Amino acid sequence: MFHKLKSRTTKKRSTLDKQRVKKGAEHAQIAFGLSWSAAAKGLVLIFLLTLIWGLGLRVADKFHDVTGYINSSLVLAPKEWRIDVVSNNGTPLPEDIKRDVFAVAAKQLRLGSPAELRSLARQVEALGVLDGVKVIRPLANTVVFSAEMRQPALLVAVGGKTRYLTLDGTIFGDASATGENSTWPRPSVLVTGIFDPASNPAFDASMKLILTAEHSRHLAEAMDVWEQSLAAHVEVKIVDFQKFRGFAIYTPDNTEIVIGVKPFDYKLKKLRGILDGLKRDGALASRIELDYDGKAFVKEKKL
Repeated sequence: MFHKLKSRTTKKRSTLDKQRVKKGAEHAQIAFGLSWSAAAKGLVLIFLLTLIWGLGLRVADKFHDVTGYINSSLVLAPKEWRIDVVSNNGTPLPEDIKRDVFAVAAKQLRLGSPAELRSLARQVEALGVLDGVKVIRPLANTVVFSAEMRQPALLVAVGGKTRYLTLDGTIFGDASATGENSTWPRPSVLVTGIFDPASNPAFDASMKLILTAEHSRHLAEAMDVWEQSLAAHVEVKIVDFQKFRGFAIYTPDNTEIVIGVKPFDYKLKKLRGILDGLKRDGALASRIELDYDGKAFVKEKKL
């Protein structure tokens, strides 16, 4: 009797336990479903916030491009600017040139907007000694100027003054100005005759002489004469352009050598032989003309 009662009681408890387990499983499924719903909502929220943040950056960048008064690091100009001047070709820049750039930047730099940086680049180029000037703002409080020194190879007479001439045909500066003489080694060869001495030269925003097509052509020919003279080991003091005749060069001992128009190379090779012959004979020439086909005329000096 007691065994039967015990048996019934155990069975009832077993059934209740099974029901409780089933109900617990249902609760777990509901909780699992709720957790996935919360996760999905979180992911949607994160996506929306990311989208809003990205759009906000796009709008800020666009506003910065237009106004120049906002950048990703700073809304207002910093209290102190850090300014650096570097060479973009590895050639060290003179300290006096760096000081000039610092002076321009300290006077003009305010908010660091793109328009302001472009203006600073133009002002630094207007100093006349630097080329390829670029200005960037890599950090909120930092502005970096990069440029290279203009490298004059020759001197050229322009408008009553002697100016510098680079190999790419750029004319700039004033070779008689005290402040510039210490910046470069002074070239030893002067180009004359291309510009009218009475002309009033005009310069662009970077202080380079504005050239006509004719000027550029004659300058290129003058540099060709100079380079071919170096190749022929002929010392040159002046390269002179003579209208309707071409070019003449003057040696350090003031010998005038008329070489005419292009091509110059074979004439200058012939000149080297003539000069060697004069040296062997112990003679000097006051004038040599090479602008005749296959002929040369030599006028000797009296010793």
